[in-house]
Amino acid sequence: MKKTVLPMALLFSVVFIVSCSPFFQDWRQQTNRQGTSTEKLLSNEKDEPFFPLLPDENKAPVNVLLIGSDQRENEPARADVLMVAQYTPQSSVMKVVSIMRDTYVNIPGYHKSKINHAYSWGGEELLAETIRENFNIDVQHSIKVDFNHFINVMDLVFPNGVEVTITEPMIKHWKWSKDSGRQQLKGEEILQYVRFRGDIESDFGRVERQQEIMALAEKSLKDQMESGEGITTAISLMREGFKNVETSTPISEVIKYGLSFMMNPLQKVNTLRIPIEGSFTDLSTVHAGLVLDMDETKNQEAIEHFLKSVE
Repeated sequence: MKKTVLPMALLFSVVFIVSCSPFFQDWRQQTNRQGTSTEKLLSNEKDEPFFPLLPDENKAPVNVLLIGSDQRENEPARADVLMVAQYTPQSSVMKVVSIMRDTYVNIPGYHKSKINHAYSWGGEELLAETIRENFNIDVQHSIKVDFNHFINVMDLVFPNGVEVTITEPMIKHWKWSKDSGRQQLKGEEILQYVRFRGDIESDFGRVERQQEIMALAEKSLKDQMESGEGITTAISLMREGFKNVETSTPISEVIKYGLSFMMNPLQKVNTLRIPIEGSFTDLSTVHAGLVLDMDETKNQEAIEHFLKSVE
């Protein structure tokens, strides 16, 4: 799989910034000088624009799967973060469905187990198939982020760190020399913050912190853009992404996303956690350990309502 672009949490904000930058403008002028029109590069095989510049209510949403992978030496890859981000052309809202890694689902070709086992057993292809079968979400693209490189991205997005609320259990677990309450975290500390699950909130708290950092990253990029520093940060993020992030999305399509975002910038990111509150029970299984046994119908209905709602 080709390495390119950025983590999903930053992809949409960054390609928008880059597409508005002199870097993108220089690329567009160069292609025109070489006799290749920008319009042609931003069209599909049927000579239709990938994303229309004018509103088109019939254009289908794009679903992108983000996989946060913690792959250690000589061990199968694990998916600690599972998100599906949906972007609809001409919409100012992006929707993100976060799926708990211990959610008990049917895995095609295998027995019922935790959803993150689908990634260990069959990679992003089996994971996308599992999401489609259990949640009726068709994934068009996937992006895998190795947590070892997440730190470099956080240093670029939050050059002065990011202020969040930390707790005593968190401090004790990570052996931080900090007091509980609002504190500034940097680099590896941010990774530790989003991965912590050593309190009564367990994975539920971790998902909330992942969504919190995603929202703060978007705000930080916007603030840097307004201060004049955004272009430098965006190009640095692109370089980091090319080195360390794997995606199924060709660079030509990323440029198309960028053009669409330039014309229709995002104003809001809405999130939904699966399984939803009140739709699951803790279940101890022989082959998968403790899992979240969800009400499949309730969660499918919640996802359908979330993705179809207009906000």
